Amino acid sequence: MLLNSHGHSDVGFVRENNEDSFVADNNKGIFAVADGVGGLPFGNLASKLAVKFFDSLVSSPADCGNLEQFNAITHKIHQNIIECGELVGGENGIGTTFSAVSIQGSKAMFAHVGDSSIFLLDSDGFRKVSKSHTLRDELIEKHGENAALDMPEHYSHTLTRCMGQDIDFEVDLGEFKISSGTTLLICSDGITNMVDEVELEKAIQNQEPANAVAHLVDLANQNGGIDNSTAVCLKIG
Repeated sequence: MLLNSHGHSDVGFVRENNEDSFVADNNKGIFAVADGVGGLPFGNLASKLAVKFFDSLVSSPADCGNLEQFNAITHKIHQNIIECGELVGGENGIGTTFSAVSIQGSKAMFAHVGDSSIFLLDSDGFRKVSKSHTLRDELIEKHGENAALDMPEHYSHTLTRCMGQDIDFEVDLGEFKISSGTTLLICSDGITNMVDEVELEKAIQNQEPANAVAHLVDLANQNGGIDNSTAVCLKIG
């Protein structure tokens, strides 16, 4: 299958630094977005390490050929970030979200931790395949939508999982079939908090990856640009 991908990232209008990072490598079939955790130091370093370690641990698609291998790679990235965090971040360490896809022929696998998002567009429509690991989303999943009625605003941004923190670490893993015409979108919450899913779908449905991601980042900025925004789009040919 032919892979056509592009990634784009922007600091936005409020933040001083861009703490998002991405990788999009058609030859290796790996794609990822990482977003440094606010409240911890060196967020830009944490996210950059996540995608750099991913890139270095996968030299060819065969290195990430099944979910067991993908899980092992993700845990290795996590451990490497912990070790780096101890050197630069003191006792608090560093942290980042990590949402990644590996393409294996007619199959796509994903590994996900945090509140960046992975979306899929195919003949069955547009849908989100990842879950947000925030206090808000996990309370709603456990107690229902009514749990959100009196919930403090910061619960929406409080992560329950991330890479780089030396605590119990669990990765969401999954796989799905792909075919010619399938499109994938990975993006940080700087986009999903500012652009609704109707606009996300429209952008990746009607434009090539390079134009789609530039358009989505522009939309996030037009709607306030209060956070860094990053998107990777992949179309299967």
